[in-house]
Amino acid sequence: MRRGAGTFSEEAMLGVFASLRGVSRLAAFLASLACCAGLVVVHRAFADAPLLSKADSIRVLTLGDSITAGVAAGGGAAENGGYRGVLGELLAQDGYRAVFVGTRYDYSAQIENRAHDGWPGYVLRSFPADPGPGQLYGSLTRQALQETRPDVVLLMAGTNDLLRSQRSVAGYTMPNILESMNLLLGEIFSDDPQVRVIVAPVVSSPRIAAASIDAFNAGLVSIVERYARSGDRISLATAMEQSVPRDAEHFPDGIHPSSDGGYADVARAWVQAIEQVTAASTGDPVAKR
Repeated sequence: MRRGAGTFSEEAMLGVFASLRGVSRLAAFLASLACCAGLVVVHRAFADAPLLSKADSIRVLTLGDSITAGVAAGGGAAENGGYRGVLGELLAQDGYRAVFVGTRYDYSAQIENRAHDGWPGYVLRSFPADPGPGQLYGSLTRQALQETRPDVVLLMAGTNDLLRSQRSVAGYTMPNILESMNLLLGEIFSDDPQVRVIVAPVVSSPRIAAASIDAFNAGLVSIVERYARSGDRISLATAMEQSVPRDAEHFPDGIHPSSDGGYADVARAWVQAIEQVTAASTGDPVAKR
């Protein structure tokens, strides 16, 4: 995989993956590859990238699918913003001056910080066999960035792609899904090279095989690290992977962590990731401006 457009062919990637004989081995392979290559730990701030500062107002764009929107279990239109409502409260308590930005305001009537770009049912990148409602890659993300000019993008997506992969829908192979994430990140940094992006592994929704989630999340490590080594302001919200217990209590419909505590667990993982790229001194400059 190369950064942005232009990557290994799917056939080449599948040749490597086939030798592993199993998705679980793919996850182990990707993780060990990152270690053996001497890669730096991706949840730490890139060495020469300015850190966030609590002294400055920080524009935060939450980008993703229905979990970012705040959909309740079973597809219900809850109005507390899902994890975003709790996240706004926790950031304020922690001394951040965070302002959420975005092109949507639904699922948020009960909270003050309503803007977001959570798109229920959307995939990272659509394939003709089952394109779904739409894709994040392309004009949608470009428009959101250009209209809101965030300092930080909180990106969590891939659940809907993995659901299609589990059904063996044409196009939604693991190599293609990881490449879709790569293309989306390339698009974000092409539009705004100075933006800081925090990428989250997908939460462990029980309707998706654990091995598939592990493989996708392991692949994120290599993708995020490659951008970081190129100098992009990117990190991985590592705590997200195990943030919500994989059970019916926390995932009533098998997809959305919308029972008591589920979305709050997601919010706490985001706070931890934001803290890891925040300067100790409030006098340090914010990431962009």
